[in-house]
Formats: sequence, structure tokens, C-alpha cells
Amino acid sequence: MNRVSIINSKELQTLKDMNDYVFVNFAYDNALKIGYFYDEIRKNERIKLINLFNQLTGIEIRVDDTLGKLHIILLKLLIDGKKDNIVISNVGFHMISFEFLIDNLKKIFQHLNELVNKNVIIVDCNLNNPEDINI
Repeated sequence: MNRVSIINSKELQTLKDMNDYVFVNFAYDNALKIGYFYDEIRKNERIKLINLFNQLTGIEIRVDDTLGKLHIILLKLLIDGKKDNIVISNVGFHMISFEFLIDNLKKIFQHLNELVNKNVIIVDCNLNNPEDINI
């Protein structure tokens, strides 16, 4: 079963075997940076992913902003299937943006039946909390 869940920074520390996760938008050395990873996707693959996203969600996603790029790289990570667990930091985004993201991920999970046991975990970071700043 595929899931989208929201955790806080303390719960992030309880995740078992960090090698089982792909981290996106974190300050970790091995974490994927949204802009860089998006730019590394070949142009023809990007176009296919954007078209697939449109088919699955009914939304013409804008990829000239970070949220749009995040949608496309998450779709790529889900389809590539190298790891079943994707952890995303919401730093730099308004929670309303992530509500939009969550709705779209649910649509993707609903329509892509070949995705099995995928987990997208959103870490809700509070930059007013000193513990969350180092994520």
C-alpha cells in the first residue's frame, strides 16, 4: 500500500536504516537538491514525465518554479523505484503548497497501479525551532 505521511523533525530521527530512504530538499550531503536533480533529467525524459503527470492528475504543472520541479522529480523517483521511501523537507515551502503536493501524490498513487509499497514522508520543519534548522 502506498502512503503519504507527515512527521516532525524529532520523528525523523527515529527512522530506521537511513540508507533505505531517498532524501529530498535536506542539507545532507547525499540528499537530492530539487533544482540540481531536475536539471540532470534529460529534456526528453522531463517532457515524458510532465505529460505523464498531466495524465495522472489532470493538472498542467508549471516547472518554472521549485514546487513544479519537486512534483516531477518525485514522479521520477517513484517510477524509477530504486528505493521505496522518499523523505522530503518542507523548508522553503508554505504548507498550502505541500497540501497541493499531497493531493497530487494521492492521485498518482491512485492511477499508477504498478507502484507498490511506496512511502512519501514529509518532514514538517519549523524554522523557529532550533532543532529543525540543522535538517
